[in-house]
Amino acid sequence: MTTHAIQLLKYCLYSGLLTASTLLQAQNLPTCPSRPIILALQELGQFYRNGAGLDKDMADEFAKRSGCKFETPVLPRARTWQEIEAGRVDMTLSAIKTAERAEKFWFFPYLQARLVLIIHKDKAVNLHSQEDFLNRTDLRLGAVRSTKQGYNEKFVQKLRQLGRVVDVNDSERLYAMLEARRFDAVISLQLIYGAYLDPAQMENKYAVIDWSPADLKGHAQLVITKKNFSETEAQRWNQLMQGMIKDGSMLQILKKYVSKAEAEKMLE
Repeated sequence: MTTHAIQLLKYCLYSGLLTASTLLQAQNLPTCPSRPIILALQELGQFYRNGAGLDKDMADEFAKRSGCKFETPVLPRARTWQEIEAGRVDMTLSAIKTAERAEKFWFFPYLQARLVLIIHKDKAVNLHSQEDFLNRTDLRLGAVRSTKQGYNEKFVQKLRQLGRVVDVNDSERLYAMLEARRFDAVISLQLIYGAYLDPAQMENKYAVIDWSPADLKGHAQLVITKKNFSETEAQRWNQLMQGMIKDGSMLQILKKYVSKAEAEKMLE
C-alpha cells in the first residue's frame, strides 16, 4: 500500500469513516506531483469570498484526503481559464462544462445548480420568456467575463450581438453595479447572488425568473487541465470527490452555506 493510501486510512480511522468504499478509495488515491497542486479560486459568492467558501472548503478536503500539497490563488475567472489551458493552473471548481472546454479539460460534476435571471422588479413586468427580454430594447444584462451561462448561453450571445451585455471582472462589482442600476439583470446561482443581495430586500427589489426546462440538470463541476493530468489521474481525483459525496462530507460542507433541504437537493 502506498504512503498516500496509508495517510487516507489514518484519516478514515480517526474520523470514523472506515468503510469498504473508503478502503477501496485508499488503494486508488491520486498520485501527488513533486510540486504543490494549483487549484484556482474565484471571488464568487458563497463558492469563495473574503477568504472562505464552498470551493475553499473542498480544496482543503482534497488536500486532507489525498495527502497532496495544494496552493489556492484567487484569480479572475477569465485569467483562470487562460492559466488552466496553459497548464500553469491544475484545477478549478464551480465551472460550467461546454463542448469547447471539454476538448481541453476534464470535467466532473459535484452539485446541481440552476441558473436564474435576477432582474429589478419594476423591469420584470410582462417578462415571460427570453424572447420578451430580447424584444425589450431598454433591457441590459450584466455578466462576469468568461462566465458561461448554461442553457441561457445562446440568449446571452444574442444580447451581446445587440450590444446589450455589460462585462465586468468579478462578482463583487457585478452586483454593486446591479444595485446601482447600471444594468437591469444578471444570470446567477443561489449560492452566488445570495451572498451579495440582501435576502430581506430580495422580494421587494428583484424578481427571480427560471427559464431553464424543468427537467434540466445543470451542474457545478471540478475542472482539471489535460496538460498536466492523464484521464486515469483525473478520474482518481473524481473518485476522491465522489467519496466526499458518498460519505456525507460534501453535505456537511454545503450546510455551512445553505439549508439542509437545499443542500440535499443540490446533491441529488
